[in-house]
Amino acid sequence: MNASHRILVCGVGSVGERHIRNLSTLGYRHIAVYRAHNLPFRDLNFSIPIYTDLKKALADFAPSVTFITNPTALHVPIALEAARANSHLFIEKPISHNLEGIEELCRTLESNHRMAMVGYMLRFHPFFKQLKSWLHEGPFGILGRPIFLRTTWGEHLPDWHPWEDYRQSYAARADMGGGPALTLSHDLDLLVWLFGVPENVVGLPNSSSSLNINVEHSIDILLSFRQGVTANVHLDFCQRPPSRVWELVCSHGKIRIDILAGTLIRWESTIGEIHSHKDGSITPEDVQTLPEVFDRNDLFLEELRYFFMCLDSGERPMPDISTGAESVRIAQRALAKGLT
Repeated sequence: MNASHRILVCGVGSVGERHIRNLSTLGYRHIAVYRAHNLPFRDLNFSIPIYTDLKKALADFAPSVTFITNPTALHVPIALEAARANSHLFIEKPISHNLEGIEELCRTLESNHRMAMVGYMLRFHPFFKQLKSWLHEGPFGILGRPIFLRTTWGEHLPDWHPWEDYRQSYAARADMGGGPALTLSHDLDLLVWLFGVPENVVGLPNSSSSLNINVEHSIDILLSFRQGVTANVHLDFCQRPPSRVWELVCSHGKIRIDILAGTLIRWESTIGEIHSHKDGSITPEDVQTLPEVFDRNDLFLEELRYFFMCLDSGERPMPDISTGAESVRIAQRALAKGLT
């Protein structure tokens, strides 16, 4: 680990503070902050230099790495400034609310020999790493050929940050790049990671809940992929209690991942040859639970270890800018409502 990196964190909301704490835990000591106003931190108990002028921060602090953790709509303008200043980038998901400036950002990074990663930390979740391994094990994977999947991620937006008015949060505002299609885009990135870029996207946004926000309240997204897989992704800001479930059906089995319960269940079967009990139930082939010591923050820590390992070794971190932009492209197509 090269602990000499000079790290500038741009935007210090809850995820920005999380990254600062984690960077400190990993031994990085040269950390500064850029934020528009010199306000006190909500949950940091140590002193960090604060800049309220980005150009001055980039010139005087001269970061080798810049973390972009401000509201979604501001990601690319800040990232471009940092890339022009010869800084590597870690950009929180989603990379932006649209695709403007993405190609310029890629060109700038390439010309300056800098690297960037988009922060989709669910790629580091043990259950999804296990699923990816099963899908790529043998000719068609241990599960056989994937056929279709359903995912549900539902949250109650007012419960996210009870210390603030949810209607003013970036997630609730179209001008800040909010809405579940973008804010909850982890599942879209996981689909790209597992199956590639979708061929078709259909979106059904819904704004009929009692939430007083100017973005979609929920959305159902139908996708199809080149190898014949279809998917139904449901994302919403309305559910209480929350729900985060994946169900994947394959020719030789089925997987159910409940992220909040911390369980993965695999049933092994061949269509037409399913061996069930008299009551119709099927005994799972594999049941996994997360260890008691597992903490969600472990995913953020592993993500950071991987990112800095890539910077120090010269390996290209993933998802990179182009791959991270695919989730934005899917969300845009879904919000356009029609078949594209």
